Amino acid sequence: MKKLLLVLFYTLFVSITTLLGQTLDYDNLAPHPRLLLKKGDITAMKEFSNQSPNAKKIHNLIISEADKMLEEAPVERVMTGRRLLSVSRIALQRIFYLSYAYLTTEDMRYVARAEKEMLAISEFEDWNPSHFLDVGEMTMALAIGYDWLYRKLPVHSRSIIGTAIYEKGLLPSENASDAWFFKSNNNWNQVCNAGMIYGALATMERSPEYCKTLIAKCLESNKIAQKSYDPNGAYPEGYGYWEYGTGFEVMLVAALQSALGTDAGIKLQQSFMQSADFMTYMTAPSGLAFNYFDSGMNCSAIASKYWFARERNDASIVTIDEKFIADGKFYADRLLPIYMIFGSGINLSGTKRPTRNTWSAQGEVPLFIYRSGWTHTNDTYFAIKGGKAESNHGHMDAGSFIYEYDGVRWAVDLGSHDYNRLEQAGVNLWDMSQTSQRWDVFRIGAESHNTLVFNGQRHIVNGKAEIIDTYNTSRSKGAVVKLTPVFAPYAREVVRTAELDKNDHLTIKDHIEVGDAPAKVEWKIATRAKAEIVSPQVIMLTQDGKTMYLKLNGRFSATAQIWPEHKYMECEEPDNGVSRVGFVFDLKAGEVADVEVILSPDKKKSLKLSIPKLNLGRKNRTNK
Repeated sequence: MKKLLLVLFYTLFVSITTLLGQTLDYDNLAPHPRLLLKKGDITAMKEFSNQSPNAKKIHNLIISEADKMLEEAPVERVMTGRRLLSVSRIALQRIFYLSYAYLTTEDMRYVARAEKEMLAISEFEDWNPSHFLDVGEMTMALAIGYDWLYRKLPVHSRSIIGTAIYEKGLLPSENASDAWFFKSNNNWNQVCNAGMIYGALATMERSPEYCKTLIAKCLESNKIAQKSYDPNGAYPEGYGYWEYGTGFEVMLVAALQSALGTDAGIKLQQSFMQSADFMTYMTAPSGLAFNYFDSGMNCSAIASKYWFARERNDASIVTIDEKFIADGKFYADRLLPIYMIFGSGINLSGTKRPTRNTWSAQGEVPLFIYRSGWTHTNDTYFAIKGGKAESNHGHMDAGSFIYEYDGVRWAVDLGSHDYNRLEQAGVNLWDMSQTSQRWDVFRIGAESHNTLVFNGQRHIVNGKAEIIDTYNTSRSKGAVVKLTPVFAPYAREVVRTAELDKNDHLTIKDHIEVGDAPAKVEWKIATRAKAEIVSPQVIMLTQDGKTMYLKLNGRFSATAQIWPEHKYMECEEPDNGVSRVGFVFDLKAGEVADVEVILSPDKKKSLKLSIPKLNLGRKNRTNK
């Protein structure tokens, strides 16, 4: 019986992969170079660099970096903790840049140097399949070099590199314990599947049937990751991991388009195509990100967004990125050459700015974002999130928000922490359970975020906060977040309403219904401003010569508080210059309280609010 089931499973798998394979026309597989590049693209890139000042900046940077690489020794197999990832990323950058440099200059020095790099990597004992991201990026690196330089590489070298791609890149994906990414819904799925598809497409002629079957398996697996964008484009892992995961998703689909003339249905996934909007609104007027979860704060131009602009025929998607490049806010990212490929296919003259000032999304991490304008660094920006802590790269930050006003980010998120540093100290960082050490890391736990804390306790890790209402009218704009599942043991109901009035002054209203035991509640934000307690219900913040007041309103006893500097674990990175400020209040068992905190530069501003009455059956109120 067991043998019969195995036979049936294998037959089903072969049938599925065969069916998927039939949707791809391998008879029309493009000649080398086939990855990312189509006929005429090399000429188009050269013209682009001559016509566009921004493109010239990018081109010159790539060439400059490639010139430096000529004098550098090839990478060595040196692990960082359990990862070879840093080596894989250096390899991808070097080989991609050197290959681009050759195609646009025809200088054979770049071929010789890329060949040297690829041969050295081919001699590694393995590419660290126990951490398969390392394999994914390394396979992509060698696949690009093999494909783009195919006609210039010596036959012997080509054979060695092709064999390494097969044996150290593709074959390890057959080990289920290492290749768990096939069943994951996060950036691992996107990066690793992209790497495997690149390796298979580049070396298709060496083992056609194996490569076709692997590509079919990767595409079926990748559907899982595509669903993470549902329903309208928000990427659960946040700004930094959108750049990573979606960047490799773009690499994947662009390679299919160039090599096989198809997107394999990926463009039909509407939420994926909408995710470029997510990144547009995640970038604040200050040039900083809404950096929730394990994301850094700094923003720069993102090359993969140009694919969305090209495919959607909408240059407004890259308005911010073009300004970043003009202002010098870009760096030598390993995928930077795709800017030249995709950008050359867009009419960037007279790029228009987005027209909407609010954006919201449901999904695994519900979001509401408001931006008052697209012109000035002192435009107002507000963003608030729901979700749950146990999401991939999650923090205990449900209900947390970011607020920029008059050019100052008054409420900040501390963002990411160095993984290796924590892992080497023995922190079990990837355990997402309620009792995990992960939540003891200050940047990750509830204490550092702009939300509520009940009785000094952790948030419930599987309690998901939903955005149950959004509004954008002439009087106000904002969102309502149901936080009850996050605080279920301590409260019967917790609902946070955020409102910006016509002057963009912010009010946070928390409706709290206490459970069967008394509750000590902390309302706090993290800020880089200097804080001073003016009264038990007023805190003054000053930063960059500007002032913001936090004013509390409520029929209960409360105390303004500036928390002392956190006592960090030895393995943590301290956050110098960040204060935690807010209010502490005690509520009785069963008490119902409406806590209102207004953030305004006007000390005398009335606390009378215009927040609409909660209506759980009504969503997305806007002006008609």
